Order: sequence, then structure tokens, then C-alpha cells
Amino acid sequence: MFLAAAQPAAIVTPAPSGAAWTPSAIATLRHDLDALLANAPGLRRAHVGVLALDATTGATLYARAANEEFQPASTLKLLVGSSALDRLGPDYRFVTSAILRTGPEGDYAQALLIAGGDPFLDVPALDDAVSALRSTGVIPRLGWQIDASRFDAAQYPDGWTWDDFGEDYAPPLSAMTFEENVVHLTVTPGANVGDPPSVSAAPLPYVAPIERTCDSYSPVVVDATTGPPGSESTLDVSRAPHACTRIVGSIARGAPAESIDAAVVSPVDYVRAYLGAASERAGLGQEHGGPAGPPAAQPSKTFWTHASAPMRHWLGPRFWIPSDNLVAELLLKELGFVAGGKPGTTEKGTAFEKSWLTSIGVDPATVTLADGSGLSQYDRITPRDLTAILAHDWAGPNRDLILASLPVGGARGTIEGIAGTDAAGRVFAKTGSMSHVRGLAGYLAPLHHGAVIFAFNVDDWIGDYKALAAARAAALSRLIDD
Repeated sequence: MFLAAAQPAAIVTPAPSGAAWTPSAIATLRHDLDALLANAPGLRRAHVGVLALDATTGATLYARAANEEFQPASTLKLLVGSSALDRLGPDYRFVTSAILRTGPEGDYAQALLIAGGDPFLDVPALDDAVSALRSTGVIPRLGWQIDASRFDAAQYPDGWTWDDFGEDYAPPLSAMTFEENVVHLTVTPGANVGDPPSVSAAPLPYVAPIERTCDSYSPVVVDATTGPPGSESTLDVSRAPHACTRIVGSIARGAPAESIDAAVVSPVDYVRAYLGAASERAGLGQEHGGPAGPPAAQPSKTFWTHASAPMRHWLGPRFWIPSDNLVAELLLKELGFVAGGKPGTTEKGTAFEKSWLTSIGVDPATVTLADGSGLSQYDRITPRDLTAILAHDWAGPNRDLILASLPVGGARGTIEGIAGTDAAGRVFAKTGSMSHVRGLAGYLAPLHHGAVIFAFNVDDWIGDYKALAAARAAALSRLIDD
């Protein structure tokens, strides 16, 4: 079953047709998979659910605990991505704009950035907004203000773990998102063991002295040390609720500088600070205001608009393949905005997802949805629900886009354990990984049959991950080799 694999495997796309599965072949398959899963050391004492379906006929090829609820981790991103494709369409773009609002005398008093929930807004985009303001020839008396009202102000969904909050994979949520709501840090060891390292930040000098009291504008405090030469780096970020982000751990004296991203505390303050600095660089000296208020008078003048790339361009490379939690959460709030009105919220987004699941034949009572990314401890879904989402996508107009956007074991993305097996290049699937949870759901390209839709969920698991990944790869290879 195992093959030598020095290079990424050739990708074999699942086909809609192939040799039919015979009853005897299915019976043998079930016997073999039962034995494999029962004897796999990596799955011992774990809660394991597996469902494999013939994509063409819908026939069940193998089922184990298929109707039981599992913590999905990032396999839940299949739900928000697939439902968004149906509701918003693959050409959907997030739009951010800026207007000049006039004062009572008709003078342009305020530049207002209207956040559109774009998870990809970055330095070049905001630099372009400042350039557009400069080209108007107007210096607003009240400077830049921010309207982030498209979404609610809830920064974290229920069930997220607070000690993740400083990490780049769990930044605060806001319709006003910039640089994925993280600051990019470079940590250089100090001259002597025990010295604090030096830390520089981009795109703002967003580092406070260690003795400074934390507030929304000073999200990064250096609380790390320089370790002995050759010692292991333990640099990390840490934040308690309602506190600033701290750089903790150690970096060895003489070691190369390390890069680390830290979540900001307030995305709106982050953007306002960047716009102020960029405006000063552009020669637009101005007073900078606080949160946006109601327009002083009409008319207002739109002077800048920025649209993200369409969903078809970022679904894979910026969402499913890197498994980006921020994109999942903002997309869910955008669904809530589009389906339920302003402000977009997690609750409105999950309400839409449940109605969408009903429309494709899934009982919403079989899911518990607390967020879009699967990072919440409260999320639950069944293997049957995941395969229903995948079957809907397989039968719909976005099949090719979805196949092109999923990780492929041994070829692209981070599906572990597949490289070097017969499954390499033939497993198109979304991963899910948290403490005691591993999931995988997607499509297989068998050697002789048409496409197989599958979900492989594991939770309550405390074993060795390499052993689990090997058992899963063996099971998928058995399906593929038939």
C-alpha cells in the first residue's frame, strides 16, 4: 500500500463515473474496514465516525457511528463555505468604501471609512485610500473615522478558549478588519542571557514598554527573555481576557531573529492608528476623531472604493487550504448580514446555515453551531451531515471550484499521513484539528470506481497522531484501491 514519495503526488481528480460497486465488493470492503479500524492502535478508546458514499448513486459503502455527533473542528468550514457559495455566489466580493461628509457650512469635515467585513484588507488597500483622499485636495477637519456597524461588536463567538485570544489564528472579529487583525513582530535576542529581546512591529510600532498599563491601543507588551545559547525557542503570545497581548517565553542568545504574528486588541483602533500615520506620511496633517457619529449634513462624497477578489479566487488559497478562522467567522457574519439584515452577527449567520441545511435535506437538530470556523468547543455535527453538504456540492454547479479549492493529500495543503500511500493525490478533503479532535471530510478518486464522498471524524481521542493518521490513510487507501 505504501509508495516512495519524494515529490508531491500527481493529482487525480474524482470522476463522476466508473465501475459499479457490486454487493460482494461492498461486503468485502466493510469487513476489511471494520477489522482495520478495530485493530488500529491510534484509534483505541476514541470516538470514531466514518461514512463513505458512492457519489453517483448515493449508496452507502461503509458506515460507522454515522449519525452520532462529533466535534467537527475545521471540517465545519465546509458548511460556511458551501452555504456561502449558494447564497452569495462564487463572484461575491467584500466592498470597503470611504466618503467625505460635509459640515453645516458645506465644508468637508470628516473622512469616514465604511467597513465592509473584508477579511483581506491590507496595507496597500489603506494606502490607496489615503492617496485617494489626498487627490481630493481636501484635508478633513475631523480626520478619519470608522463605521464598523455592518457587523455587531462581538469579538469572539461563544465557546472559544480565552487563552487563544492573543494568537494569530484567533484574532478579534470586526467588520473593520485590517492585516487579518494581527501585528507582525520581529523578535531579536538580547545581548545577554536574561535580557529582554528587542521587538519591532509592522505596519505600526505597536509595542509598549513592559511597565505600561495595557489599553486598546497598546496591544503588545514584551514579557520575554533571552535564553542561553543553543536553547530551544519558546516564544509565544499570551493574553488574558480584557488585557493586552504579551510576548512570552525565551529566544536563545545569538539565535536568528524570529517572526511572530500577534492578535491586536481593537481592530478599529488599529485601523484608525494606521490611517493617521499614513495620512501624516502623505502630508495630510489632521485631527483624528473617535467612533463615527451621524452625518453632520448632506451631501456626502464617495472618494474611494475597494473590492476584494471574488470568492472563487480565495475560497481555496485564503480559506479552506490554510483553514483560516478569521475568514470563516467574517464570512458567517456576512451571511448573517445578507440574510438577516444589519448588523451581521454569528447568530444570524448560523440561523441562515440551519435553514440552508434544511433545504438540502439535513435535519438542523443534528447540528450545534456556535461559530463558522469550528474553533468553538460547542460545535457538533454528524458524519452524515458532512457528507450531505459534500453530496449537495457534488451535484451542484460549483463542483469544479470546490475540488480546486480543497486540500489534496500528498499534493497540496496539510492533510497528514497521506503522502507515500496509495491515497496520495486522490484525497480532496477539508481537515479539522483541535485538542483530542481530528476530522477529515471530502472526496476520493478510486482506481476503478467513480468518486466517493466521505467523512472521517474522531474525537475523545488521546492517542498518537501519527498512528491515527496512518490508520486513516490505510482506510482511505482501502476505499481507493478497490
